[in-house]
Amino acid sequence: MEESLAKRPLSWVITTIQDGRFLKVVFLGMLGLSAGAVLQDFREMVANAPVGLPGANRTEPAPLELPKPGDQTRPYFPKTMPLGPGSKKPILPGYFGPFDSATMAGPLQFHFGEGDKATAIGSIDAGAAARFAEFLKKHDREITELHLHSPGGSVTDALSLSRQIRAAGISTRVPDNGYCASACPLVLAGGLYRSAGKQAFIGVHQAYALPTAVGSLHRGMADAQTVSAACQQLLIDMGVDLKVWVKALETPPQSLYFFTPDELSRYHLANHRGKMGRPSFRNQIAGTSETVANE
Repeated sequence: MEESLAKRPLSWVITTIQDGRFLKVVFLGMLGLSAGAVLQDFREMVANAPVGLPGANRTEPAPLELPKPGDQTRPYFPKTMPLGPGSKKPILPGYFGPFDSATMAGPLQFHFGEGDKATAIGSIDAGAAARFAEFLKKHDREITELHLHSPGGSVTDALSLSRQIRAAGISTRVPDNGYCASACPLVLAGGLYRSAGKQAFIGVHQAYALPTAVGSLHRGMADAQTVSAACQQLLIDMGVDLKVWVKALETPPQSLYFFTPDELSRYHLANHRGKMGRPSFRNQIAGTSETVANE
């Protein structure tokens, strides 16, 4: 019986392989190694997104230390809310329901309360901006202040919500013990006057999207830059310091950079009833091109 190939010396195997075959084997081996490296990168991209990481699936309110200068990064909770030491759940105008995971992770709800105030609670889902436009049609002249309690969500809808709020001359507030994270601070920025209550958690991080297909990395990077430019332009239009966006870019998606009360004031994310005008910008509400004039 002929000796098996596996038992032959390696030098004999190499010398008996035709040059073309040998190069093909080397090429296929290198291709396999490259595919493995790409797969590893893909897995790391998924791992770096918030879904599936510690804290991402928490459904009960999470005790959290308040941010202090130099100690401001905390886990991101997209389905629940943080609670500072000794704090209670926020009081929201017109909202008397639970603060459970279904509410926080569910579509953004709008409630009209007493004293010309309203509430937006839940995740900023695709379609939230359109629903808010309908909500404004019913209460436009009555709403003076919108209270926010949201873990964030769709950046596109947050941008539209922010511009609608400013166009309507509505003020925004994150109430005592409230939560405004991820894309929510973009909505807060739209307020004609912006304020934050005691022990309010207001934080930002990098915009992110889960990988959906092999080869989509280049498109994803281009989209991320487009979104980043739109967010920066919004902050400029609303009179907010771009350092807010710098903090977002420096913070990975699974975490949040929470602003101290001093930073909220210095960066003009909270202007505490300071005089504020309506900036000129292209109105993006309902896809129109109407220009909103300065007051």
